[in-house]
Amino acid sequence: MPRSRRNRVITLSNVTKKDKEAKTRNFDDLSENLLKFKRVVLLNLSNINSNNLKELRKQWDSESLAEEDRSKLIVSKKNMIIKSLENHKEEFANLEKLIAILQKQHEKNATYGVLYTNYDYKTVIEFFDSYLKKDFAKSNSKSPITFNIPKGVIYSRGGFIPVEDDIPMAHSLEPILRNKYKIPTSLKDGKIVLDTDYHVCEQGQTLNVVQCLILRQFGISESEYKVEVMGAYNKEAEEICK
Repeated sequence: MPRSRRNRVITLSNVTKKDKEAKTRNFDDLSENLLKFKRVVLLNLSNINSNNLKELRKQWDSESLAEEDRSKLIVSKKNMIIKSLENHKEEFANLEKLIAILQKQHEKNATYGVLYTNYDYKTVIEFFDSYLKKDFAKSNSKSPITFNIPKGVIYSRGGFIPVEDDIPMAHSLEPILRNKYKIPTSLKDGKIVLDTDYHVCEQGQTLNVVQCLILRQFGISESEYKVEVMGAYNKEAEEICK
């Protein structure tokens, strides 16, 4: 009897090979750009989502820029960045000071990046100081606002904007509010209502998953996210940038 396709053993060796090739490319990119550019800037990108990251890459490496004005932003693992820098610490004096900055970072699930650029340090700092994005709150982050859903008919923005600028929330969402988010809602005359005000969160409070989902449900994207410049190295002066 022919062997069932469902029972066929599938090898994962190709996936592992691609994984290794991707890591090798990432390491090569880190090393090659270190030799190409004048400055190396360490960034903490933990608060930036993938769309923001694409935007950052375009701004620093736009095809509209002259070749000498183009920079390179590479996202990588902490240990990969450290290893690539350590390979050149004998070649560039004081590079170990930049390595030490990254080694001291112990933030869980952090996302790090390296910006290779010819721009001076002041220009880089000014850019990232002004780079601020608003987005939906993430679990375990601090609430940007105090949010209460007023009693009565529930509107799509939950009282975050004036009622005259809002519309009642679709009645089909009532089971989600009641069952998923545990908000004590009910349906009256085809509209979702609350008998009393419902407190969601306090400004500065550490948010849990459900609170973040409620804020997202009501379209509240007031959390501010920035890129942290952790340190930078000037190859020409062979010192940490100031």
